[in-house]
Amino acid sequence: MRIATYKSKLLSGVHLLKNKETIVPMLVFLFGLWYFCLRILGTNLEYIPGDIGDSRFINFLLENGHQWMIGNTNGFWDANFMFPFENTIAISDNMIGTMPIYSFWRMSGFSYETSYQLWWIVICSLNFWSTFFVVKKWFKRWDLAIITAWIFAFTIFNFGQLGYMQMIIRFCVPIVFYAGTMLVDTKKTKYLALLSFGIVFQFYCVIYTGFFLMYFSIFFIFLYALIKKEPLFFLLLFRKEEILKNLLIIGVSITAMLWLFLPYLSMSEIVGFKYYHEAEGMLPTLKSYLFPNEATQVWMFLHNNSRPSSVFFWLHYNFMGLIPTLGLISFPILWLFWWIKKKTVSKLTWSITVATFIIFLFFFKTESGASLYHFIFKLPGMNSIRVMNRFIHVTLFMILIGIIQLLRKTPRKWSYLFFLLVFFDNSFVPQKMIRQKKQDIAARRSEVINLIRNSVNEGDIAFALIDNSESFFVTHIDAMQAALELQVPTLNGYSSAGPLEHSDFFRNANKEGLERWLKHNNIKEKDISIIYR
Repeated sequence: MRIATYKSKLLSGVHLLKNKETIVPMLVFLFGLWYFCLRILGTNLEYIPGDIGDSRFINFLLENGHQWMIGNTNGFWDANFMFPFENTIAISDNMIGTMPIYSFWRMSGFSYETSYQLWWIVICSLNFWSTFFVVKKWFKRWDLAIITAWIFAFTIFNFGQLGYMQMIIRFCVPIVFYAGTMLVDTKKTKYLALLSFGIVFQFYCVIYTGFFLMYFSIFFIFLYALIKKEPLFFLLLFRKEEILKNLLIIGVSITAMLWLFLPYLSMSEIVGFKYYHEAEGMLPTLKSYLFPNEATQVWMFLHNNSRPSSVFFWLHYNFMGLIPTLGLISFPILWLFWWIKKKTVSKLTWSITVATFIIFLFFFKTESGASLYHFIFKLPGMNSIRVMNRFIHVTLFMILIGIIQLLRKTPRKWSYLFFLLVFFDNSFVPQKMIRQKKQDIAARRSEVINLIRNSVNEGDIAFALIDNSESFFVTHIDAMQAALELQVPTLNGYSSAGPLEHSDFFRNANKEGLERWLKHNNIKEKDISIIYR
C-alpha cells in the first residue's frame, strides 16, 4: 500500500512537470528574475539600484521599521532624525506594508544592504505572480497571463523608477481591479473584502499608489456598473443577510486607514499641502510619454529626441514601452471602429478602455500649460502628491487588461510571438542604469557610524554632521543611518518635506543652518556634538 502511494505521488509530480500551465510560467518567471533583477543587482548582488540619495532613504525606512519591530526603538513614527522634531516618519512614506519582508531577511542574518536587495527581489516576484494568477483566473488564458505579468513586473517603465524603490510595490493593483469587477458581477461579500483590504494594504505599502489605486478603481467600478446598467449594485451589499459582514469589513478598513493617516493629518498641519502651481510643473506632456530611461536597449532614439523641457526631466520617464503605448492610443480608434461596424463588444472592454483613456487625459498637460488635472487636484489627498507620473503604476495594469481583452480570441500559438515582442520592447542595458556598488555603500555606512560613535560626547542629547563637500541629502542620510544604528538622535534629516525652520540646514547641511534650527528649539551648542567631515 505504501509503495503504491509513493508511486502515485511520483506520477503526480511527473504529470505536474509535464503540465505547460505549471512549468512554463515558472520558467518565464525565473528567466525574468535573472533578466530584470539579477542583471541590475549583479549575479552576486554587487549593486544597489538608484543613487546614494532616495534609494538609501527607502532602505533607512525599512530598517527603521525592522528595529521598531524587534524592540530596539521606542516608537515607530518618532525616528531619530530632525531632532527634536517628532512624528518624522509621517513626512514621507513609511514602508509598513512590506517591512516584514525586509525584516525577515534581517532576522535571517543578512546585512542591511543585502536585505534591501532581497526585499526588492521579493517585491518584483509578487508583482509578477499576483498579475499572473489574477489574469489567468479572470480570462482563463495562462499564456496571456504570462505576457501581462512580464510587462507589469519587468516593464521598461520601472527603469526610471529605481531611484524611488517604494514605487515598485504594486502587487495589490491586479487584485483590486479583479475584485472590483467581480463585486459588480456577483455582489458577493468576499469580493468587497478583497477590494477593501487590497486598497488599504496598498496604502500601507505606498501612499502615492494607494491614492491612485483607490480613485482609479472606484472610477472604473462605477463606470463598469453604469455600462452594465447596474449603477445601484452596491445597495445589494446591504441586504439583510449580508449587512453585518459587510459593515464589519468597512469598519475594519476605516479603522486601519485611520491608524495610518492620523500621524499624516497631524503632520499636514505643520508642513502643509502642495499648491496647484507646484503640482502643475510636474505634469507629463506628450514628450513625457515618449521619453524612456537611458537604459533602454531599443528605444534610445526616443530618449535622445523626446526629453521634456522640465528641469526635473528625470521625473518624466513615462514611456511604458511600445506595446502599452500603442494600446492606449488605439482605444479611441477602436471605439470608432466598433461604433461604425456595430460590433458587439463586452461591457468590461468598454469600461476598462474608456476609464483608462479618461484617466490619461486628466494626467496630461499641453505645451501651453492647459490641463484637466486641476479637477483631480481637488480630490482629498491628491494635494499631497508632487510627482504625478507615478499614476502609471496603476494605469499600466488597466491598459494591459484592455489589450488582453482584445487578444482573448487569438490562437494560443501566437502567444510565443507576442512574448518575443514584449521581451524586445522591454529589453535594456543594466550598465546604463544608475546603481551603486554595494560594497562601497556598506563601507560608507560603517565609516560614518564609526565616525559618529567616536565623536559623540557622553551626555550629549544629539549630534549634527556638517559636510559642505557633498550634496546635502547624502550627508543627511549618512547621519540618519548612523543615528538609527547607534540609537543617538541626530539634528540632520532628509525627507520629502520638513518644518520650515529646518529648511536652511536641510538644503545646506552647514553650521549656519544648524544654528537656526538650534535657536528655534532652544538647544544650546554645548549640549550636542557637532561633527565636521
